[in-house]
Amino acid sequence: MNNKHETLLQLLTEILHSFQPAFRDGISEFELISKLKAKPFFLFDEDALREPLVLFQTHFVLFHALYILREEWRQQKVGELTISALKIKLETFIDQDAALVQADPLADYYLDWQNLSKTDEAGVEDLLNQFWQKMGGMKANKEPTLEEINVALEHMQLEAIEGLQLDELKRQYRKLQHMYHPDKGGTAEQAQIILAAYTTLHSVIYNSTK
Repeated sequence: MNNKHETLLQLLTEILHSFQPAFRDGISEFELISKLKAKPFFLFDEDALREPLVLFQTHFVLFHALYILREEWRQQKVGELTISALKIKLETFIDQDAALVQADPLADYYLDWQNLSKTDEAGVEDLLNQFWQKMGGMKANKEPTLEEINVALEHMQLEAIEGLQLDELKRQYRKLQHMYHPDKGGTAEQAQIILAAYTTLHSVIYNSTK
């Protein structure tokens, strides 16, 4: 996977972190995709999702990120993420001996990019290029206005978009999320505002380097 694909996958994973309360309640794949294609994320495009192939690709990329998140939350003992199309739910964490953890063929399937196209590495790369190019975050009609960029900079406590790098933006986002997390005295609304600002600036920087 090239750096641009990795960047977008990391963004998707970062956003999925913010859905922890929804995962605790339980949410369907359809509901999750609906939220991800809406403001402020615009990760998935309404028109593109009408194509059966793109819908499958969206499903695969989303489940790939969810299985990555499941492993991360296991290691952090946040909880056990159960993943299916009907319900994605974060259950109470139960510490288990690694030797007793059963094999998971579905996880193996979704974590192997070649299952996205049943082809070689070059074919997967081409397919991922086509997929991300169809997604909303790359379309001109989803580009934020200057006012939206300035508001996002203010929320992220950054001075200017010029010269801002994705790594710097990500560090600032994690710093602010830590500061304003509900467990640290912040509110869910503050955390969502920061996430929206992060997503807006991420799209600007990403599109400027295409």
